[in-house]
Amino acid sequence: MRVRKSVWLPGLFVAIILGLVACGSDATATPQPIPTATVSPTAEPVSQQDSPRAAELKPEYLAEVRRAEFSTAAIFQGFRTVFAQSYPVREALITALLQAGVGTPFIEKTAILEELDPPERFRGDHQIWLEAARELLRVDTEAAEAIDAGDLVRFSVLNGKLAGVDVAARIALSTAFCLNAGFVEEQTVLCTPVDSELEGEYQIAINDLIRGFMPEFATSRGNIGFRLSLTPEELNQVLSETGANARDAFQGFATALDTVTAPEEMKADHERLQSFFDRAIDIVSEVYRLGQENDLDGARGELLKLEPAFCDARGNFESEDFKDAVAIMFVGSATTCGGTGF
Repeated sequence: MRVRKSVWLPGLFVAIILGLVACGSDATATPQPIPTATVSPTAEPVSQQDSPRAAELKPEYLAEVRRAEFSTAAIFQGFRTVFAQSYPVREALITALLQAGVGTPFIEKTAILEELDPPERFRGDHQIWLEAARELLRVDTEAAEAIDAGDLVRFSVLNGKLAGVDVAARIALSTAFCLNAGFVEEQTVLCTPVDSELEGEYQIAINDLIRGFMPEFATSRGNIGFRLSLTPEELNQVLSETGANARDAFQGFATALDTVTAPEEMKADHERLQSFFDRAIDIVSEVYRLGQENDLDGARGELLKLEPAFCDARGNFESEDFKDAVAIMFVGSATTCGGTGF
């Protein structure tokens, strides 16, 4: 049995369910455990452990890239501390978020990246990462303005946008840059696999489809799964603003999936994946409809159907090669599907 790394982004469906429950409660709810992974600017990059050509990766430049990443990670560590506590009223949570630095995580990172002169090998990667940092800074500045104004609906939507921008950039990076940019191990699952990790046209095609879907996957999780105390009316506003995009993204992935022909040994798992997305589309569509009708209880009930559907599909996949191809979406965190392995 091969051991797959945990995905840094929790399974979308589990996160949505946990987020919806939290959003429907008050700010004094018992806090959930928060991951504590951090990035060290001097940590040995992943590829240094394996690549005989590591000396060609321009270590001085990459050390600065890792320092930029660490500057952001250090501030997000403060947010983890905030969410590990409880607050008597949500205004206290808003104050804690502002004090922790909402709007600031990408300031130093952007400044560091703007000052760097990347080696030729990484010029394309550097541009992708710099433009992403600038966009993340812009969106996060809007998020700070929203939280300062007490607009938690806008803040939740912008949180989803941050996640989507970040994931889209990571997926676009070259493998060498991605593995050496200072990401914690769980984040490197988003790095493009080296050729030896996925074999066969079908595996590569499915993995590519999922990578194309991951930004929407992350955006949806960020929109609805964020741990804030939204009122029913606010939550329905979030569902109304973001539900249609989530539904269309799921449908687009399912349509693309139908165009890929699986080899015989993976056909059953391919059909399981198709069935799962058909079911997910039905649920997401119903959630959106109920949100439009301001039926929070109905929307919550529908969302609760996603976790068993996700876990059933995840638990029924049989081919190890198929699992390798879809691991980016299905591995999940240590608590996904009751902590069962993948």
